[in-house]
Order: sequence, then C-alpha cells, then structure tokens
Amino acid sequence: MIIYLSIIESEEDKSKFEQLYITYKQTMFYVANRILRDKYLSEDVVHQAFLRIIDNLNKIDKIDCHKTKGFIVIIVEHIAIDFYRKRKHENSISFDEVGIYIEDVKNKSKFILNEIEEAILKLPINYSIVLRLKYSQGYTNKEISEILRISEENVRQRLVRGRNKLTESLSEGSEKSYE
Repeated sequence: MIIYLSIIESEEDKSKFEQLYITYKQTMFYVANRILRDKYLSEDVVHQAFLRIIDNLNKIDKIDCHKTKGFIVIIVEHIAIDFYRKRKHENSISFDEVGIYIEDVKNKSKFILNEIEEAILKLPINYSIVLRLKYSQGYTNKEISEILRISEENVRQRLVRGRNKLTESLSEGSEKSYE
C-alpha cells in the first residue's frame, strides 16, 4: 500500500485511498479470480485496478456505498477481461469460462433489481460494462472513456449497440411471456 500512497499527493486523498484499499481489496481479488481463475494474475489485476482507481479518485465521494462498489467492480472486471484476452492469445482457453462468472453474478447478486438489469448482465461484457457505468453509476461518456481507456466514440458506439441488443433481448423476453 505504501507504493500506492506515494503516488497520491494530498493527505485527504491518501486517507480516502486507504479506506478504499481496506474495504475493497478482498472483493476486488474475488472478482478478478472468478474471471481468471489464477491467483497470481488476479493479484496483478487488483494492482492495475488500484492504479486506475488512483487516477479516478476524484470520482469517488463515499467509500462504503453501492455506487463506489459498482464502480470498483466494473474496473476490476474490465481489467480482468483484458488480462484474460491477452492470456487467451498466448494460450487457447475457452471464453465460456468468463460466462460462468457472469452467470454466477446474475444468480448471486443482491443488486439485480429487475429484469432490465438482468438483461444487461446477459449482454456481451463490452456493452454491459458501458451501460452499467452510464446508467447505473451515472458517469458521462468522457468519464467512461477515461475509466475504460477507450475513445469517446467507442463509448458512444457501445452504448448504441448495447441499447439495441438490450431492446432486442427485452422484446424477445416479453414475446415469450405472452406465449
């Protein structure tokens, strides 16, 4: 943690980061390990996530709230999936393993409030992450592009495609319920 604190300038931000570190380190490791199933890579993901959190520390108001936890989990998921894809190119591993994680989140999450959120979790992860950051967490396209380190145009495209897929998914679900 000393390495992270040396990067942060203000004492207030250092205190905020310490609280984040203590509160979410285990959760972050769990999320990364559920995707990667590799203890050492998961530790690398958590490290990268903490560095990204430091870059976005000004976006975190309250430490122990649903929005902060969601923000951190999305960052870890995104980085873990990037690691997974890099490893996939090196080894030939099935992408279905990531699907197991998403199903586990869908089945065990306390935060699925309705069928729209459930449908969002069923979307491809690129669309799901952007939609969740935009509509659940309330970030702007510019903030999302900074968090995910993609262009604003890419964010806009993912939002459009994600909404279209979500609309298709929800309309298919409503047709099935009327049959």
